[in-house]
Amino acid sequence: MEQTCNGTVHKIVAGDTLYKLSKQYGVRLIDILKENPYVNVYNLQIGDEVCIPTEVYEEEERRYYTAKVGETLKSASEAMDTNVCDLFAYNRELLDMRIPLGTILRIPSNGK
Repeated sequence: MEQTCNGTVHKIVAGDTLYKLSKQYGVRLIDILKENPYVNVYNLQIGDEVCIPTEVYEEEERRYYTAKVGETLKSASEAMDTNVCDLFAYNRELLDMRIPLGTILRIPSNGK
């Protein structure tokens, strides 16, 4: 069954990555991934066809930030001029991050 493309069909050439295509076409990488659910992103082959979406629907404008080596949630939130609570609200996966073994967590008193 052939899938229709709501955008431009790009034929993969040597050196292409989905990240490179997102920059080349000015489209978010996540939108390319959503438009190509059956593409093996770890094994792109020369001649493969990838759909580059031309119409992207967003609920709201979002900003993105790539964490740097050794960065903490606090330093990242400060760099983005936001707070840690807002980071958790927009990045629910942070709630599932593993706590390093041996970390001592401070617990607020319950008033007793």
